[in-house]
Amino acid sequence: MPEILMGVSRAGLKESGSPDILVVLLPYPCVASFLFTDNYFKAGSVIYSEQIAKRSEKVSAFVVNSGNANCGTGREGIEHARMMAERVAQNLDLKIDEVLVFSTGIIGRPLPIDNVLNAIDDACSILEPLDLERASQAISTTDSFPKFDFVKEGNLETFGFAKGAGMIAPSMATMLSFVFTTADLDFEELRTLHREVNEKTFNSITVDGCESTNDSFGLIALGETKASIEEVRKQVFEVSESLAKKIVEDGEGATKVIKVTVKGATLEMKAREIAKTIANSILVKTAVYGRDPNWGRIAAAAGSTEFPIDPFNMRIYIGKHLLYDGKPHPKAEKNAKKYLEEEKEVEIIVDLREGKNSWTYYSSDIGYEYIRINAEYHT
Repeated sequence: MPEILMGVSRAGLKESGSPDILVVLLPYPCVASFLFTDNYFKAGSVIYSEQIAKRSEKVSAFVVNSGNANCGTGREGIEHARMMAERVAQNLDLKIDEVLVFSTGIIGRPLPIDNVLNAIDDACSILEPLDLERASQAISTTDSFPKFDFVKEGNLETFGFAKGAGMIAPSMATMLSFVFTTADLDFEELRTLHREVNEKTFNSITVDGCESTNDSFGLIALGETKASIEEVRKQVFEVSESLAKKIVEDGEGATKVIKVTVKGATLEMKAREIAKTIANSILVKTAVYGRDPNWGRIAAAAGSTEFPIDPFNMRIYIGKHLLYDGKPHPKAEKNAKKYLEEEKEVEIIVDLREGKNSWTYYSSDIGYEYIRINAEYHT
């Protein structure tokens, strides 16, 4: 199979001095689908890449800079993104409308474009086979570990890398994530699959309830393997869910992953909205951080959406421990507390007992370290 290549270099955008420019070159123009944040305050790179993605169903390469969001920099930010795409195209003899640009980092800082363009030249001159771990490290900002995964069954392979730790409450995407499948899909098949998987993975996670200006998620089909759409969906979902959970696990200062499942709802939309509200609740997050099985906070969050619930019929579990079913179960709280103390991933289940629809949202606890990181993060 033709190789995906990458080049990594430094433009001096990160205070650490670590690599901050990543160029990824595909073996040929590939069918690709991209989703971007729907935040109205978009980064210049998002505005530019959205325009390109609407015009072209294929991509040949993309470039990512980290350490600078290229956001809030006026129309110059869009022009800088275009210049980055143009420089990649010139170096690699590609069409400019098949090169996308992504940025992540601090908002409101002008991009030192000369340094970035020189670093792109360097990255394009030292291409090597794609290394998922190094690619993730190059695009990271406040991440504490690289995020990548790979699955294979028969001849079908799916793999990807991502970044994200804070400012996570995606809407249409995640921080930055790129997933590749060797499957042979046309654009409509890929786009439909992409949106479906995104809704139940990257669009169902939260760390702090803060939507980013730069969220982007790409799904790229290399067209090498014939497989059923069910086989492809299974692998793409597995890799996307894995990357999404890693982002939650790496939530700034997080000590727990929280899996919130709302089931027994009359509408899927209702299950999703209630799960999202519980997952975003600061009171629920801090209770989990304190290893406190405070089911009252869960119940209050569940009842705060526009969808009505029956408080006398619903059930609330932490792990397998039933804490409420129309009345409290104080004796179960001791075991629930032990569960919260011992498990790295904890599950909250709210059974509305009114229908057959369910939804799962992934979240993280929040504590003192999150405040320290974000209080000291330079803006």
